[in-house]
Amino acid sequence: MFKSNAIISQRSNRALAAIAVVLFLLASLAFSVASPTQQEAPPALTQTTSRQAKRALVISLDGLDARYLHQRDKFGLRIPTLRRLMAEGATARGMITVYPSLTYPAHTAMVTGALPARHGIFGNSLFEPPGTPQTGGAHWFAQDIRVDTLWDAASRERLLTGMVSWPVAGGAGDYNVPEIWSPGGTIEESRAVVAKYARPRGLLEEAKGRVPDIYRNVNEDEGDDARTRFAEYIITEKRPELMFVHLFDLDHFEHDYGPFTTEAFAMLEKSDGYVARLLAAAERAGTLKETAVFIVSDHGFMSISKQVHPGVLLARAGLLEVREEKDAQGRVRARATNWRAMFYVTGGACAIILRDENDQDALNKIRAIFEPLAKQKESGILRVLNKEEIRELGSNTRAALMLEGAEGYSFGGNLTGEVITESRSRGTHGYLPTRPDYYASFIASGAGITKRGDIGLVNMIDIGPTIAHLLRLTLRDAEGRILPIE
Repeated sequence: MFKSNAIISQRSNRALAAIAVVLFLLASLAFSVASPTQQEAPPALTQTTSRQAKRALVISLDGLDARYLHQRDKFGLRIPTLRRLMAEGATARGMITVYPSLTYPAHTAMVTGALPARHGIFGNSLFEPPGTPQTGGAHWFAQDIRVDTLWDAASRERLLTGMVSWPVAGGAGDYNVPEIWSPGGTIEESRAVVAKYARPRGLLEEAKGRVPDIYRNVNEDEGDDARTRFAEYIITEKRPELMFVHLFDLDHFEHDYGPFTTEAFAMLEKSDGYVARLLAAAERAGTLKETAVFIVSDHGFMSISKQVHPGVLLARAGLLEVREEKDAQGRVRARATNWRAMFYVTGGACAIILRDENDQDALNKIRAIFEPLAKQKESGILRVLNKEEIRELGSNTRAALMLEGAEGYSFGGNLTGEVITESRSRGTHGYLPTRPDYYASFIASGAGITKRGDIGLVNMIDIGPTIAHLLRLTLRDAEGRILPIE
């Protein structure tokens, strides 16, 4: 997740970190029936659940590396809710993510059962090369997805769907507080755009008095509290059959302080409390006993200290034209004005895209720039993937090459200056899903799910088909398998 002043996934794309915007966060409220505190024990599932799932609650804890779960005792983690769900259901040893392992491509893979090459989301931000409008936008809307989704499948069967801050879901579902903001805009402008795209129209106004629409800066650790409160409202008041909730304060702390740090542990413990509150909301709604609960994450996490800036190398080679200009404050800014090759940063990976796919001279030049660097220990580039290797991974179909960051390195968007700089972040993701100990998390518990314990490694594209199977839906374009959790 990106940490900005907006609800945006994946802080790993540092090019977006400069966008200081605030997104809608709904906070504190007293329900007519009080919400449980984070300290209360979560409701047990095994004693109350039915054999057949009639509903599904999908909770994404962005950045929850599988090692947090499987080394929970080593880390001394106080996560009673997650521990109970693991004990009562099925847990993956690790979940293989997609490439690049960013929030938007990964969450789209979950709900489609398809890899990025098919579903069409290759990063969080839009690819906006020189000569195109520079909106600073991201893949906010479900219309960007090229294939069938779980909410499409649910709609065909007249099941109600709810979403809070689920990536690439704007405009979809029955009840939706979307992940969207006004790039570079004010708090009021971001409020307006969230209200505009919330579903149904007027949802935010309807919730006033029950969930005051307090906007907070997600640099604070209160963002997930706000998202949880609105999800509680939808679960208890609207009772959707298929509910998606995206919580990402943990991801923010991992970017700021690094993974497996005291700060990250503390935030994960808070996240456990949010999960407990969502389960309690389902219990109050009278739906918990018929709900299959899924705890998922989008990627693992790696520590970093430096950034590599491919744009500097492209500019030096004459493949990217750069102009330095003064902004309104008199500061000198570099801006790309023309291109034969452009970079698309996705955290620990970076696509190099040609303006003309048939420009063999440009292809030869980018290979000559980057391939030798992969053989140099201090270059920050571990590997250069060619188009065939990219295709086999189901990744960015536009990329001529993909750069894979070395241990301790991510990619950045500078156009001038040093090729390698110090990183302001302490952790990131985006790397190849084959990196050692780099797995996302998966837990399934509740209605329709058997106590199976460790089910081994699973794939992110297995989530969609599995949920569809439990709810007797047809996910038309899924590539994954149905997991053995019944």
